[in-house]
Amino acid sequence: MKAISLAALFLAAFAATASAEWVKLEKVTFRTDPSNDGDSFHVACNGKSYYLRLYFVDCPETQDRLKDRILEQAQVFGMDPKYVHKMGKVAEDFAHDRLKQPFTVWTEWTDAQGDSGVPRFFAFVRDAAGRDLGQELVGNGLARVYGAQADHPEGPNRMAQWGILNQRQQQAQAQKLGCYGDKVK
Repeated sequence: MKAISLAALFLAAFAATASAEWVKLEKVTFRTDPSNDGDSFHVACNGKSYYLRLYFVDCPETQDRLKDRILEQAQVFGMDPKYVHKMGKVAEDFAHDRLKQPFTVWTEWTDAQGDSGVPRFFAFVRDAAGRDLGQELVGNGLARVYGAQADHPEGPNRMAQWGILNQRQQQAQAQKLGCYGDKVK
């Protein structure tokens, strides 16, 4: 039996992901669900339901049971851990508000894992006004730049997206928006 190097496995996995085809879902609607938060939520389109996770961003947790994650996010955002859940709820409400009108989703059906047992897929989401939800969350201090990445099929590519998101995160920090505000310190 031939040994396979880690590099070969990585390249094979990357090639499989790179060859996946993007699917554009239009007129998508938000579905209320207890597992929704700022960066993961349930949606419906054409009579089917999906559970999505945004590329590139991580919002504060809304579930108290994720103690280690809450401590990590508190440290990253520079806030007291007791405010993580509260700010997670603010991020969840922000996402829900931005998605009140039908919106657009781009996905490759890449597994975003999770612990609910419900299939969850990475996606880019643009609200009815054409704004990227991940960029809006970061720009309002409600998410950090973090996590899985991909080249958006309509642009920007992943490097440009990182640049945009990092700039928006720095602006949110400088303006003390959302998780960077004085009220959560």
